[in-house]
Amino acid sequence: MVEITTDKSNKPPNIFGNLISNTEKNPNSKILLTLFVLLLFRFGNAIPLAGIDQEALKKSFLQLENKNAILQIINMYAGGGGKTLLSPFSLGIIPFINASILVDLLIAIFPQLEKLQSEEGEAGRQKISFYKKLLTLFFAIIQSGFLIFYLKSYFYSTEIFDFVLVLLELVNGTMFLVWLSGIIDKKGIGNGTSLIIFTNIIVTLLSKNIFEQAKFDNLLLIELLFLLFLTILICISQSARINIEVVSARQLAFLENTDKTGKEIRKSVDMLKLSKKLKENGLSIKLNQAGIFPIIIASNLIPIFSYFLNSIIDSSNVSLVKGITNILYYLLLIGFNYFYTIIFWDPEKISEQLRKASVSILDITPGKATVSYLENVVKSTSIIGGLFLCFILYIYDFVKEILNGYLLNQINISSLIILVGVIYELQKAIRVLYKKNY
Repeated sequence: MVEITTDKSNKPPNIFGNLISNTEKNPNSKILLTLFVLLLFRFGNAIPLAGIDQEALKKSFLQLENKNAILQIINMYAGGGGKTLLSPFSLGIIPFINASILVDLLIAIFPQLEKLQSEEGEAGRQKISFYKKLLTLFFAIIQSGFLIFYLKSYFYSTEIFDFVLVLLELVNGTMFLVWLSGIIDKKGIGNGTSLIIFTNIIVTLLSKNIFEQAKFDNLLLIELLFLLFLTILICISQSARINIEVVSARQLAFLENTDKTGKEIRKSVDMLKLSKKLKENGLSIKLNQAGIFPIIIASNLIPIFSYFLNSIIDSSNVSLVKGITNILYYLLLIGFNYFYTIIFWDPEKISEQLRKASVSILDITPGKATVSYLENVVKSTSIIGGLFLCFILYIYDFVKEILNGYLLNQINISSLIILVGVIYELQKAIRVLYKKNY
């Protein structure tokens, strides 16, 4: 329970500060703090942007939501729904995600940045975090300017002061979200960026009142069963992994000895224990190492590509635009999944860490052979993981076209993958949290 106190100077109780201070070893307080931050975030979404005709914008949104790519981005990541469509948080956390991607890419390219992150401890990580926030500010200004230009017809006044005021609101809203996300990461249950996007998607789905308008018939039952099947596939994509058995110099000597002494030792209890230990202590590479981030990034970029394609290609040729958009979407998913896997699983770094720990991969010679083996594993797993995500998207689109049901037409498959992915990571984080403290 959170204790609220006041000091002798009769200052008002600092509820937020007390809640943060009580989260160090109490998982319940961490969960409460996370919920409080998300509630604060949703409260900010109810504050309308100054100088914009929200009602006129909402009417356009209801008419064009499924056709207008820019409005899809706003709705998906800015928590569309309710009376207020545009708020200071309308950019969401996307500028920070874009900044993080760019910094990660620069770290992979420039050794100085990689050294700063890996060898200079907490001070180096703080510098990397500062660079990400600085780039977030830059992306927030650019994206705010683009959004204002696109929605300028909905402003009550077109004075430069009104545009600057809205830009400042949007930029400050984004930076405030970055701060809230950091609180969840450090003092809450973690995954602050994902939870903010998760909250927006949930609110957007609830605002549609899907089940109130749907007809309860055999078609709806088939759609629900199909969504359950998709959920299982998404969980598999998040949890599937490849285990690489590693062995220490002592264990390797034992294995070599068993090869010489015959079958009796192979059947011994020590060998069974060793085999179990190798599996437990091995390297584990997820097929989808990046989690939901390839979907988030691709979903953020593809509507922009679609917007420009619609302006270039004849609007009557809808099938061509959709086909090109889907291909680009699949390529982005595979590309970002590969990129993130390479960043988190650099074969040369892993090989060096194994060497320092006097550990090697079973049946693989240390050195160049280990690096080559890990490169092949990382490349194949990342591509397979990306293809599996593409398979889920393709199955959804295929069944959606056949059934043409109300429920599937209202649910965005990218949003569903993000929701299931965040829930999967959330339950893991909560289980670890309680395991550590009890």
